[in-house]
Amino acid sequence: MDWISPTDRKALTLRVPDRAEIADWLAGEWRLEIDRRRLFHLLPVGIGTGAILVFGAGVDIHWSLWGALLVLSAFLNRRARAFGASGAPSLFLLAVAFGCLAGQIELATTRTIILSGDATVRITARVLSHETDERGRARYYLKLLSTERPVLSRPPQIVRIVVSARHQPLRPGEIYRGLVRLGPPSGPVRPDGHDFAYRPYFEGLGAYGYGLGGPDPPPADAAEPDALSGRDAISRFIAALRGVVTRRIVEVIGGESGAVAAALVTGERAGIGPEVEDSLRGTGLAHVLAISGLHMALVAGTAMLLIRKGLVLLGGLSLVLPVKKLAALVALAVSTFYLILSGASVATERAYVMILIMLVAVLFDRQAITLRNLSLAALAILLVTPHAVLTPSFQMSFAATLALVGLSPLFHRETENQSRGPIGRLMRRVGLVLGATLVTALVAGLATAPYSAYHFQRLAPFGLLANLLTMPVFGLWIMPAALIGVFLMPFGLDGPVFWLMGLGLDFVLSIASFLNARFPDQAVGLMTPSGLVVLTAGLLILCLSASRLRWASLPILVLGLLLAPDRRPDPELVIYEDGRDFALLSADGLHYGRERPSRFVAEEWSRIYAPAISETAEGEGATAPAGTIPGLNDCETRLCHFQTSSGIRIAFARDYRLLGEACDTADIAFVARAARTRQCRSGAVLVTLRTLRQTGSLAIGRDMPGGAITVRRSIPERPQAWNAHRLAPWPEFWRKPTGENSANGATADDGNGQASGQPQ
Repeated sequence: MDWISPTDRKALTLRVPDRAEIADWLAGEWRLEIDRRRLFHLLPVGIGTGAILVFGAGVDIHWSLWGALLVLSAFLNRRARAFGASGAPSLFLLAVAFGCLAGQIELATTRTIILSGDATVRITARVLSHETDERGRARYYLKLLSTERPVLSRPPQIVRIVVSARHQPLRPGEIYRGLVRLGPPSGPVRPDGHDFAYRPYFEGLGAYGYGLGGPDPPPADAAEPDALSGRDAISRFIAALRGVVTRRIVEVIGGESGAVAAALVTGERAGIGPEVEDSLRGTGLAHVLAISGLHMALVAGTAMLLIRKGLVLLGGLSLVLPVKKLAALVALAVSTFYLILSGASVATERAYVMILIMLVAVLFDRQAITLRNLSLAALAILLVTPHAVLTPSFQMSFAATLALVGLSPLFHRETENQSRGPIGRLMRRVGLVLGATLVTALVAGLATAPYSAYHFQRLAPFGLLANLLTMPVFGLWIMPAALIGVFLMPFGLDGPVFWLMGLGLDFVLSIASFLNARFPDQAVGLMTPSGLVVLTAGLLILCLSASRLRWASLPILVLGLLLAPDRRPDPELVIYEDGRDFALLSADGLHYGRERPSRFVAEEWSRIYAPAISETAEGEGATAPAGTIPGLNDCETRLCHFQTSSGIRIAFARDYRLLGEACDTADIAFVARAARTRQCRSGAVLVTLRTLRQTGSLAIGRDMPGGAITVRRSIPERPQAWNAHRLAPWPEFWRKPTGENSANGATADDGNGQASGQPQ
């Protein structure tokens, strides 16, 4: 080292800054955050945190405690100002308090009645909407007017049924009369899994079912239904309009492309076949089916571009009129029409709020695409529908948008156009479009990957390639054609435009099918909530920070990746909430309790607990289980015994009279009947249809090798609002009415959970 001079050696020496220098640097970076008003973004983050505490953790804050939080927030803010410190903690705490308040108000004001159990019943209902699925079956959304044989004491307001029988489809506003089988939305298929009753509860949907035959013809003495209210009349008109547009698009384009095109315009996805959905999901393109921010932005952007270019071509008008603001007004009107035509789903409403705020910003000469506008959109959505914070669509939509808007300054660089001549400029523009598409797909894919892994336990490794190949076609061809075709429809000129739209969709679906056949998405197993929370915190810091403090997100993201894998041992026995499906988990996969388990349950369990088997089954074009549990061929009249891999003894029977023997001879007594007994005197764990109704699906195993038996339930002991129907009487116990008492909802329990009588 003698050849290095002392001066150079001193320059190469790394000096560790002292505490004062670190504090000064942090203070300077924090002042930059304050100067750029980035603390405003704490409001939607705090409100979302409060909503998660209410809907996810079941926190029930009393009004007095909420007031105490406000007082504490004000105190912290005052003390911070007195010492010249930041008021960020008090602001965040205040936002959390308001998030909790918004969540509790939504819970208190949501009055959806969910059917408490399966019921075969005759209904009279008003048709709200009608769709036709890929198998030609009719799908109705109905508003129940009355029920009979039996009379339900807790009839849901809105139900959805599928009718396979051939019949003349009923139009929105007409009356549906007939015999149907109804049931509540199912619960989670596993502990900590997605609760399928959550979204229907907040959307007002109280039951699913199917028609036992077609609708009955109206009786000769049927009274005229009550006149539609103004709101119902508007809903009927919108539903009829959506039906007309859907049928026209399907008629012109036809096939799977026609069904997808209808879904992009009117939101009616019933006609899309499972093969198409699987190929789009397997290649990371499923987001194109849900009308959300991408679709709304493309529609509004296309409308704004067409109006601006059209006014410019008119010459003198562009000199005297505010062209940009007029185009923004037209884009706002078009977006509103698209919201109505598409059915105004929750995801579409969120996208509309974001577009609304951005277009209003244009009207007031403000920049449209900013983090502040994104935070305003999040605030509006979380204050009105705070439950949305737990839905995959909300999380993935805002994660992608936040990453694109927040990280855009890192990728945006002004470059001088040195290309001379039209060919050079064209090549440069093509390169910019392809580069922007690549960066957009990469950033959005990385931002949404944790949420996809957490909610769906799958990732599409070739999703980036699929999006790169299809998104330019989708954005520059398909959606503009959809917009133009809809507005040409009243003049009968839509045919050629929709035909072109169909060609674009043929290309997209062929790419999805090709890639899915060779590079399908991969199962990634379970992900912990703590890992998702830490990764979300890292993403927020990375995208919302204006200073170099954003790089503090890197160790946080690494920590989130380390915490993400769920390292808990897999359960050894899983039982679905209906008691019909259960499975043993072993080294060679899943072994089911019956030869033909529910396809839905088998797919979910295979994806979660046996990814390797799931991948093999999907590669072969099937989802068959690994096998069945030996010795369960004749359990109708006798007690069957089997063991888990660690030696947990299970006794299974379908006859409730064998319950006592099952309790005495096993660690787990599983009786697939609604027995009244609640627990075993022997200390064994008792599982019946009644207990499953309270607990939901179960996962049974050991906390460690050779440790104690653990039973994890899907429904908490104190059910959430969307699971409160599990505490209500069971409709299937009710006998057919024979007199005045039974006609108004009297119940009769036969003790075994089966229907006591069938409606005629």
